Amino acid sequence: MNIFLILYMAVGAIIGLIMGALPGLTVTMTIVLVVSLTFGWPMIDALAFIIGAFCGGVMGGSISAITLNIPGTAAAVATVFDGYPLKKKGEAPVALGLALFVSLIGGLLGILFLTIFGPLIGSIALKFGSQEYFLICLWGLSLVAILSKENIIKGFAAACIGLIISFIGMDPITGLMRFTFGSPLLSGGINYIVAMIGLFGMKEVFVQLSSKKTFKVDNFHYNIKDLFPKMDVVKKTLKCFSWSAPIGAIIGLLPGTGGDIASLVSYGVSKQLIKEPSRPFGEGAYEGVAAPEIANDSAIGGAITTLLTLGIPGDSVTAVMLGSFYLHGLLPGPTFMMTEKKYFYMIIVFLIISEFIAYFLGILGSNAMLRMLNFPKWFLLPFISILCVVGSYALQNNIYDVLFMVIFGLLGYILEKSGYPVSPIVLSIILGPMIETNFRKALISTGGMGSLLLSFITRPISLVLLVLIIATFITQTVLMKKIVNN
Repeated sequence: MNIFLILYMAVGAIIGLIMGALPGLTVTMTIVLVVSLTFGWPMIDALAFIIGAFCGGVMGGSISAITLNIPGTAAAVATVFDGYPLKKKGEAPVALGLALFVSLIGGLLGILFLTIFGPLIGSIALKFGSQEYFLICLWGLSLVAILSKENIIKGFAAACIGLIISFIGMDPITGLMRFTFGSPLLSGGINYIVAMIGLFGMKEVFVQLSSKKTFKVDNFHYNIKDLFPKMDVVKKTLKCFSWSAPIGAIIGLLPGTGGDIASLVSYGVSKQLIKEPSRPFGEGAYEGVAAPEIANDSAIGGAITTLLTLGIPGDSVTAVMLGSFYLHGLLPGPTFMMTEKKYFYMIIVFLIISEFIAYFLGILGSNAMLRMLNFPKWFLLPFISILCVVGSYALQNNIYDVLFMVIFGLLGYILEKSGYPVSPIVLSIILGPMIETNFRKALISTGGMGSLLLSFITRPISLVLLVLIIATFITQTVLMKKIVNN
C-alpha cells in the first residue's frame, strides 16, 4: 500500500469529518467538493480520496447530533433521539465514544458482509420491482409512531404534513403541477435536505434564541480518554449488531435508499425488539445511539456494492460517486466483477482503512466539537445560521432554497413548541415520493388494484415485506393501547 494513498484517505477523512460534523452540511456536499478537487488525478488516488471523505462524512454526522441536537448529516437524524438526551445528562463523551466505536465496527461488518455476499445480493436486488420498493418505503413510514414517542396522534399528524409537502411540485407520472399555487418556485418540489436543515438546524437556532439557556455544559471536563469507548456501555449494545448491521447493509444495497433510511429502520426495529433497554428510548438509551450509527455506517458497504455491481447509485452520495468513477475511467455495472475485479477488492481495502482512519481522527474532531459547547451563544448561533444558509444554498445554488429552509425552521419551532415531533415530517418528505411513484407504477403494470394486491402475495420478496409491515403495525397497535390505558 502506497503511503500517499493512505495520506489521501486521511485528508479525505478529515474533510469528511469536518463537513459531516458541522450542522447544515451534508455527505453529498462533501463528495461533490472532493470530486471537484480530483479532476485530472490518477484514478487510484482519486478513489482513495473520495472513499476517505465518504467514510469520514458519515461518521462525523453523529458529533453535532449528540453535542448540539442537530444532525450533521441525514444519516444521523435517528442519533439525535437518544444522543442529545445523553449529552443533557452529562454523558456527551460516553455517547460520542460509543457512536464512533460502533460506527467503526458497523462499517467493518457491512464491508465484510458485502464482500462475501455482495454479488449474490446484487442479483437479488435486480429482482426488485415497484411492488417491493413501495412496500419497503411503506415499512419505513410505519416507523412514524415509533419516532413519535408517547404522542402517536401528533406524530401521525406531523407525518401527514410531511406527505403533503412531498407532493408539492410536478406529478411524477402525469407531469401536472400540484400544490404549487401557480408559483414556479414550487414546481421542482421541496428538497428534503433543505427541509432537514431547516427543521433541525434553523429550528434549533430559533429555539435557542427564545431560551435564556446556553449551549455551555457546566463542570464539563475535557479529556481525550473519555472519548474512547467504555466496554461496559458497549456490552449493553452488542445485541444491536445482530440486526442493525444486516439492516444497514441490505438497505444500503437497495437503489434509492441509503444510510438515512437504514438508521431510521434500525432504530425502530431496536425499539421493538429490545424489551429492557439501558434507559427508555428517547431518554438517553445507549442502544438508541448504537443502532442507527451501526446501520448508517454498514450502509456504506451496501451502497458501494450496488454502485459497483449494478452501476446503480444506492443514494445521492453514490450518485455523485458514480459520475466521478466515469470521470476517472472506471465503469461500474453487471460486468464489473468480471472485467475490473481487482478494483472491486481495492475499493474494499480503501473502505476498511478509511473506516479506521475516520475513527481515530473522529476522536480528535469530537474534542473540537465538545469544546465548541463552551463557546458563548452569540458566537455559536450566527455560526450555525451561516452553515444552514450555506448548506441549503450550495445544494442547487438556489437562493430560494434558503428561503424554504428558514420557513421550515419556523415550522419546526412552532411544532416543537406545540408538542409535535418534527422527525416524522422529514421521514415522510423522504419516503413520500418513493411510495407514490412506486405504488402508481405497480398499479399500472399489474392493471388494477385487485391484481396489485394479489402480486403482493405471489411475489416472495413482497410477501416477506408485507409480513414485516403487518407485524410492525400490530406491535404499534399494542403500544398505543398501553399508552391509552396508562
